[in-house]
Amino acid sequence: MKKIILAFLLFIPIFSNAQRDAFDQSIEEINKVNNILIDCMASFLEYPEIHSNTIKVYDRILTIKDLCKDQQSSKNRLSNTLLTNPKVNQYYGIINEMQIYSEVFEELLRPFMGYNSAGLTQDQMTILDPLFRKFNWDISILDINCKDTYFFEYELKGCKIMFIKNTLPPDDHINYINHNIEVDFTYNYSGTGGSYYIGGGMYRIIQFKDNQNNGYYKVVKASSQRR
Repeated sequence: MKKIILAFLLFIPIFSNAQRDAFDQSIEEINKVNNILIDCMASFLEYPEIHSNTIKVYDRILTIKDLCKDQQSSKNRLSNTLLTNPKVNQYYGIINEMQIYSEVFEELLRPFMGYNSAGLTQDQMTILDPLFRKFNWDISILDINCKDTYFFEYELKGCKIMFIKNTLPPDDHINYINHNIEVDFTYNYSGTGGSYYIGGGMYRIIQFKDNQNNGYYKVVKASSQRR
C-alpha cells in the first residue's frame, strides 16, 4: 500500500513538464490507488464482522482521503494551460470521485474506531445504501415510535449497524436555520441507553456489533426534542 502511494506521488511534479507520457503515467498511478480504495470498501462490505480487518480498511481509506486532499491543493498550483488539458481533467476527475467515496467510508467507520462521528448526509447515504444492498446486507426499519426520526439497521454475517435518521430538512447554514434534534433512547438492558444530537436530514450510527464489540441491544423506547 505505502509503496504504491509513494510511487504515485513521485509522478505528481511531472505535470509541470507537460510531457504526454507523464500525464499517462500519472493517470495510471492514480488508477492504482483508486483500485486500492475499491478493494478496501469491498473488503469491509464483505467481511464487516472481522474488527481487525475493519481497522486496516479504515487506516488505508484515511490515507487515501488525505492523499486526495493534498492533490486537490496541488490543483491550485497548476497553470491555466495545464488545467485545460483533457488528461489533467481526467486525472482530477478520478481524484474527485475518490475523495467522495473515501470521505463517505471514513465517516461510516469512525464509530468502529471509537471516534465521534458528525453523521452521514442524505447524499452520502445515497452512495452507501446501494453498496450495502449489492453485498446482500439485510436492511430493517425498526418498530420504534419517535418524533422526527426513524431507526433502522443493516446486518451481515453477525455484524449489525444501527442508525437514527433525522427526517427534518437539512440545516440551512446560509440563513442560520437548523433542524437539530436530540434523541434519547433506552435499551432492553438494565434500563441503559443513550442520547445523540442529529443534524437536520442526517444519519447517525448509535451502535454496532462485530466480533470484538458484542454489546448490541434492542431499543425499546425513544424520544426526541428540537435543539
